[in-house]
Amino acid sequence: MSPIRSCIACKSRKNKEDLFRIVANIDKEAIIDRKQNINSRGIYICKNKECIEKLKKAINKNKIKLKIDINNHSILEVLEELGEEIWEN
Repeated sequence: MSPIRSCIACKSRKNKEDLFRIVANIDKEAIIDRKQNINSRGIYICKNKECIEKLKKAINKNKIKLKIDINNHSILEVLEELGEEIWEN
């Protein structure tokens, strides 16, 4: 059984594999942890457009406090990439 994690946008609890994981590299830039094995604190987000858009809005309005030290501009770029990936599938 897979570990359960919470989406940072909607707070729903899901299996880890059902969520995207985003971590910060050494330069505090956001990267997608596709294999979910980078040894770093990360955030999880549902694999749907609604949660991605909700998180983008919250970051733009400074309405969310992340538990990882990460550049907001880079996380917005990663969220944009994930949104495009969802539309393609």
